[in-house]
Amino acid sequence: MKKSRGFTLMELMIVVGVIGLLTAVAIPKFMQMLEKANVAATLGNLSAIRSAIKVYYGAYADHPSDISLNTPVFRDSLGATMPGVKCSYPMNAPPKGNGVTRGDSIPSTEGNGWYYNYATGNVYINSTARDINGNHYTVY
Repeated sequence: MKKSRGFTLMELMIVVGVIGLLTAVAIPKFMQMLEKANVAATLGNLSAIRSAIKVYYGAYADHPSDISLNTPVFRDSLGATMPGVKCSYPMNAPPKGNGVTRGDSIPSTEGNGWYYNYATGNVYINSTARDINGNHYTVY
């Protein structure tokens, strides 16, 4: 009686096929989960910036002309660096960032970082792109 050693080629091909199928399903789910985490981090940063604006408004009864770390209220509230946008802008938008664009409405283009409406004191994610749920970033 001969003792069998190792696997046949067919068995190895089946294992490789199953691993390939699992990878094809798992990687897109992982990427979606990663983007959801980035959106959540961005919304947390957005909330911190909006809170700093409210503190400024409470102290000076006016919206700040710009939101930068040169203003003591923002430095005290936000720390040494301006929190960044971590979303990846999936719809052909520019890369992530933490800069601030200033304007008097909501963003109308796909910019980078934050968009500050100095007339109302509102801060938006500076992009007209949509998140993975199909919502515009500017609705946050």
